[in-house]
Amino acid sequence: MRINFNLGGEDVAVIEIWEDKVPQLAAKIADALPFATYLQHGKLTGDLLLMQTKILADWENIFYPEDLAAEVAAKGTEIRGAVSYYGPRQQISIMYGNDIPPEPLPVSAIGWVVEGADKLDEIGTRAWLEPGTRIWLSLAEPTPS
Repeated sequence: MRINFNLGGEDVAVIEIWEDKVPQLAAKIADALPFATYLQHGKLTGDLLLMQTKILADWENIFYPEDLAAEVAAKGTEIRGAVSYYGPRQQISIMYGNDIPPEPLPVSAIGWVVEGADKLDEIGTRAWLEPGTRIWLSLAEPTPS
């Protein structure tokens, strides 16, 4: 499933949700679309964009940021564009850079930014300078085969 990320009336990115890895969460996201929310910067949690949702879902495809932070530091793994869901706060997040805090909390890895990743740094800076920017998430048109 592909989701349009619209900021200021412009479709700036497309997120692919991994329906095979997070089928229950993907279904709940699809049921919630389209919806508006506010973009927040993680401030103390690295290069992280946060979007509050109304989605309640169990953990699927779990990872721990502290493990990923160690891998990124050791191997230089590129994680810009990684999309996750943190159930206790009902938030979808996007990594816009490689600065990951070594948090010991579980997160569901749910997808990847497949278009517009080159704009993520700019979006992250905007979220830092202008917190609370309204965004729209909607189902993207299927890619022609």
